[in-house]
Amino acid sequence: MSDDGDSSGIDAAAGGRTDGDESFGRSDPTGADVSRPPAAESGGGAPATEGDGSGSVTDDAIDEIAFLTRSPVRVRVLRCLQRRGPVEKRELRELVDGVRTTVTRNLNALIEHGWIEDAPDGYDITDCGRMIADDLIALTESTSLAVELRPALRWLDTERLGLDLRHFERADITAADSTNPYAPVEEQVALVRRATTVRAALPTVNRQILEACRRTGRTDGGEVEIVLEATAVDRLRSTGRYAELFADVCRRCTVLEYDGALPYYVGDAGDAVQLGTTDGDNLIRVLLRFDIDDDVRAWVDDRFERFEQRAHTVENSG
Repeated sequence: MSDDGDSSGIDAAAGGRTDGDESFGRSDPTGADVSRPPAAESGGGAPATEGDGSGSVTDDAIDEIAFLTRSPVRVRVLRCLQRRGPVEKRELRELVDGVRTTVTRNLNALIEHGWIEDAPDGYDITDCGRMIADDLIALTESTSLAVELRPALRWLDTERLGLDLRHFERADITAADSTNPYAPVEEQVALVRRATTVRAALPTVNRQILEACRRTGRTDGGEVEIVLEATAVDRLRSTGRYAELFADVCRRCTVLEYDGALPYYVGDAGDAVQLGTTDGDNLIRVLLRFDIDDDVRAWVDDRFERFEQRAHTVENSG
């Protein structure tokens, strides 16, 4: 084994099944209950529900929402007119970045429905349009965020995390898919290799992440602390092809043995944090990268403090 190891690729079973020796984690990763099952579909034919006292949800209201959201141009027009007031057609077409015929067709439809009007000094939003513009824009923005986060929220129990969802809006998401099931693992390893100070709680560990920790731990000023489950520590020590590497990691890094099942992966590289969770094959399915702010920093410190309270230092036996 070279001193750096071969980190040109990910193990064939990286983050993978526990019936091999390429990745070490809990024997039953699903036992941590970190995934969220899809919400049950509601049955059809339910009566209209009351809102907050301002009136019931009607078919006409739903039809109008469908009309407004059927074309992105309509939402952009309302947002533009809500913020800028009367705007002439040519300027409006540039602001909403639409084809002339498409913009014209949607302007006419919005006028017909009473949401905007063709005023002497340009197109303007009506009082009715003004009533719903802010909520409609908020809905479309929230929906866009939900669609973007859907791969992540499928696997992350946000209530258990205790992290405000508003931070997810600024996260960079790497999800495993059929073209590259190891993309999140590659991002995880890259974070550790780039950093000089690392704290990481690892529900599953493979050769690449160990080599990255060793590499960072031996650089000038490099400080690495990793938290591993007790079952992973036992297997790393007892598996011949990993024992030497793991002993070297223990010499160069602070390795903590966690009493229990780590509920998710979190890696702190000083100016950025990664958050991820594994599936039943011990494969990281989705990885979120957050730039650090005060709230995220407080959350990270709290998570690691909790892990450390249930862990003890692994002594180097090599």
